[in-house]
Amino acid sequence: MHPRNAEHAVAHATAHTSRPLVSVHERTDGGRVSTRRVHRAPDGRVLAEAWTVHGLGHAWSGGDPGGSHTDPKGPHASAEMLRFFADQPGRN
Repeated sequence: MHPRNAEHAVAHATAHTSRPLVSVHERTDGGRVSTRRVHRAPDGRVLAEAWTVHGLGHAWSGGDPGGSHTDPKGPHASAEMLRFFADQPGRN
């Protein structure tokens, strides 16, 4: 997703809260650096996470190295999406 589109999606999801976000910088085993911005509701629930995978280009982060348009250096986008949704209250 283009970074500007991601910013708009996160702004929409977090419009009703002014709680500050937390930025986490991580390096994967594959050497890729990412920034994860976590936006929380006043009660502490995570409303949204916005990831920037530096140097990724137009590819799916993680995945099978034999696949088209994938980058196995990580982070593994599918696993992170499943983690995020599994952590949402009332959704398990």
